[in-house]
Amino acid sequence: MTNLDAFIQGIIQGATEFLPISSSGHLAIFQHFFGINENNLIFDVALHIGTLLSVIIIYFKNIIKIIKSFFTFIGKLFSKQEMTDDEKILINLFVSLLPLFFLFLPLPGGTNIKDFATNLADAADISIVGLALIATSAMMFFGILFSGRCSDEKEMEKISPADSFCVGFAQFFASVFPGFSRSGSTLSFGLMRGIDRQAAVDFSFLMGIPAIIAAAVLEFKESENLGLQIEKSHMLIGIFTAAVSGFFSIKILKWILKNDKTWIFVIYTLCLGVFLVFWR
Repeated sequence: MTNLDAFIQGIIQGATEFLPISSSGHLAIFQHFFGINENNLIFDVALHIGTLLSVIIIYFKNIIKIIKSFFTFIGKLFSKQEMTDDEKILINLFVSLLPLFFLFLPLPGGTNIKDFATNLADAADISIVGLALIATSAMMFFGILFSGRCSDEKEMEKISPADSFCVGFAQFFASVFPGFSRSGSTLSFGLMRGIDRQAAVDFSFLMGIPAIIAAAVLEFKESENLGLQIEKSHMLIGIFTAAVSGFFSIKILKWILKNDKTWIFVIYTLCLGVFLVFWR
């Protein structure tokens, strides 16, 4: 890997982690067409750190409110006080993470779903990524189709635990199959549950923070076990470019949702997916 490779992959990771077009899919496409065979988990950790920084910067005030609400919620556990909106959001974020524990469910052969997902990602060729992008396009289409049909769309504080679990299950689903967009899946399921578009994307990004942290920690531990090494310049470039591109991609996505142009992603992922399926 060169510094230029690290620079480009950082931009791709940051931009596509939050736009509903699949970061894993686009990184796989870049590596496939440019002949990059390295799959260094330490560099993946750097990219996750970069995207995490961009979310924290944009949602810093929300994160502080949620952290504060954790301590007030603990104090209300044994009382009958009514929960605040921030405490309700905290509970919903916790519920949304529950499906991720399915990743550790055992499978025949002594493995678990997480190992299955890792092996599937390693073995997946470019046509598999294409099929996943087509599926992402379909999910976004149905999300847009059902969006707005509810006369009273739910704001962030109106999201229910059932809504949160469904959106969390979408995140779990995207974690298993390579090429599925995490943000596309969670946003689509949120829209299908009658959640307001801006609230759906905000909730998706907030619930992604602990998921990104967990992924980075697991990958770091695995890289230590494998004894992987990487140049510091690649790490720093990856973190910086992923953070900057991630920051702007969040801003762009919020603008696109506000202006009701989400169909752009439906067309893009469909066309790219079809191209990859028939690529030889």
